[in-house]
Amino acid sequence: MAGVSTESLTKLSRLFEQRFSTEANASMSEELFSVADLVDNNGALRRGLTDPSREQEVRGKIASSVLEGKVYPAVRESVARAAEARWSAERELGDALEHLGVLAAAFAAENRAGKDALSEVIDDVLGFSKAVQASPEIQTALTDQRADASAKKQLAARISPARTEEGRLLIDQIVEHPRGVLPADLAEKFAGILVSLSQRFIAKITTSVPLDDQRLDRLEKAISGVYQRDMTLDVTVDPDVVGGLKVQVGDEVIDGTMSTRIANLDQTLSAS
Repeated sequence: MAGVSTESLTKLSRLFEQRFSTEANASMSEELFSVADLVDNNGALRRGLTDPSREQEVRGKIASSVLEGKVYPAVRESVARAAEARWSAERELGDALEHLGVLAAAFAAENRAGKDALSEVIDDVLGFSKAVQASPEIQTALTDQRADASAKKQLAARISPARTEEGRLLIDQIVEHPRGVLPADLAEKFAGILVSLSQRFIAKITTSVPLDDQRLDRLEKAISGVYQRDMTLDVTVDPDVVGGLKVQVGDEVIDGTMSTRIANLDQTLSAS
């Protein structure tokens, strides 16, 4: 994706997580994939939702009108927000909706069985990718344009039985609607999205001294409260850190170490 599309996708993904992660379920994921397929196959609708000459509010209203009463409200709003965003190419709207479909499946797994379920979904998708890559015959069968979609799903289930319903959902999406991408490559793409998301459930802590169990428990509860989900702490003791803590969750860094405060003070003094 070009820069403007990457920025739009990042904002859209964060909005979806903030607004709808706790209510996500497998059906929402399926609906997002279905809308992506609709946008891919309906040129008039796709152009209407991505035409930069139209005001963003108008594009959003078109999406809302088309989906009124047909999908979950969260899906309808997410598609409307996607239509309001800027994309460098028409296809990237479908890419964004596909991305949200993967996120919805990930959050559905977590809502169903906790954060460990996401690791199982990742294993399901990567297991499928490896099975396909290991057999040229399977790759050929899954990309055969003459083959029935249900037959491809049966083949995928036979070579890679998924442990989770979300993993099965994602694998079925890969073989039924690859959107011009090889199944193994699309599985790797989906797995990459899932892995990136899983990192947001890990808080990397850097501290100058070891923390006792009581402080670790308080810190874990505090960080989980900030992000409104159960977080796992990955603690590193660094003697070079002068007091305080550095907390990193995904790309976000909360740095309260004394050394950082001193460095910031030095920069301020140098600039004055």
